[in-house]
Amino acid sequence: MNPIGLTTLLCSALIITGCGTRMAPLDYRSQHPYVPLTLDLGPVKSRFDEQEQRETIAALRQTGAFSFLDGGYSRSGYSLLISEPGGKSAGLLGALNAITLLTFPMPYSYQSNLRGSLLKDGQLLKTYDYRREGYSVAAWYVPPVQVESRREMLDELLHDLEKDRLIPQENPR
Repeated sequence: MNPIGLTTLLCSALIITGCGTRMAPLDYRSQHPYVPLTLDLGPVKSRFDEQEQRETIAALRQTGAFSFLDGGYSRSGYSLLISEPGGKSAGLLGALNAITLLTFPMPYSYQSNLRGSLLKDGQLLKTYDYRREGYSVAAWYVPPVQVESRREMLDELLHDLEKDRLIPQENPR
């Protein structure tokens, strides 16, 4: 195959499949859902943030933990605010690796944070903080660790919510 044909094939595959990694389903499963709850994932700054938020909401819904999961923030009832404060990623090494078209694996350290704040009628009940850090490599053939870190921290948040029993469960019918 000629180089132009191969390049066209690779570009077509990237356009069709996209570059993003979908978040795998959460391991947590619930037999009894919580009462209706509003969920706020923070402001959307880009279409990538919007895609991440959609994936997070879909993953949370699939757990069966929520009878009704509404977006936004409510001053009445239960609300769960999930944010990812600070952290660090590849930074300058990531930009340097972009010049090589992510061909050569560049090692970098990362830190991912997740904060879950549970509110009832606008009053803070409890805040949960999670952190993952480690080392990875940036290359087009290595999946980003931030997605898996977020999945693990969301799983941990759901286990802690169940353990603390601050949100009542719906009555079985």
